[in-house]
Amino acid sequence: MNSDRIERGLGAALALTLPLWLVLGCGKGTVDLTGVTYVSKIVVDGTLMPGKPVGDIRLMRNVPLGASVDSESIVLSGAQASITDGAGTAYPLTYNPATYSFENLVITVRYGATYRLDVTAEIDGVTHLAWATTTVPDSGFALLLAKSRLDTLAYRQRDEAGNILSFQVTFERIPDHEFYALSVAALDADTSTFIYDNAFYDFDAQDVIDYFDELAYGFNWIQNAPPGPGESDMEVFWFHANFYGHYRGVVYAGDKNFRDFFVTQQNVQEIDGNFHEPTMHVEGDGIGVFGSALADTVYFYVSR
Repeated sequence: MNSDRIERGLGAALALTLPLWLVLGCGKGTVDLTGVTYVSKIVVDGTLMPGKPVGDIRLMRNVPLGASVDSESIVLSGAQASITDGAGTAYPLTYNPATYSFENLVITVRYGATYRLDVTAEIDGVTHLAWATTTVPDSGFALLLAKSRLDTLAYRQRDEAGNILSFQVTFERIPDHEFYALSVAALDADTSTFIYDNAFYDFDAQDVIDYFDELAYGFNWIQNAPPGPGESDMEVFWFHANFYGHYRGVVYAGDKNFRDFFVTQQNVQEIDGNFHEPTMHVEGDGIGVFGSALADTVYFYVSR
């Protein structure tokens, strides 16, 4: 089952790169904004997937710190945007108010093809230009469900030898491709389904509400998989399974843009407290990510 969307766990800030108990134990840095001048930017958020039309390309603007934010004020609905394929043919993108995103349903994204996004938008009376290029991964990626450990496990279930079992996804790699990501979403997440006898968190119902997104979404990735064809495994860590019930996992084979933003979008503070931007491949007056990925979906269940 191909996924035509990027899970929330792979977006701007909904999944953890570390368990929550580690994050809560870390110190917080302070950003000194003295003398910092706001610079308006086009914010790009889009991922192409082969075999599908171009859709869900979100074009927004950044705002000064402390400014009010709503969909009407940040979405660049009047922007002019296009996708150009490797043959040099440009396809205009049309704004869809129902999804707050830009699309072109005529294009079918191809494996191994290169696409360039160009955006022109007016922000505060000034014309901004941004562009980015992605090369879609080649075909060959496949989930090997017969070799995966999915279906149902009790929370931190053990085998006959006393070893803790975990859900595991086995997949066929793409030649010369080294990055794969797994997002996890708890579909039945609620204060009533939270595992209060939890190995990692001593939480009550209010804590579950306060940290809901961090508890309900998570991810794992392989950054240096063997470059040749073959099989690899990715584990669903138990600190990403904090609720009883159904889970959805989406495995991605992402391009360089997808990979670089994915692995750096939350690692923006060094141990000494200094902050820096995530790695982005949007040029001109733009920030964000325009990438491509292959994706497939699995489901599993944590029983009481």
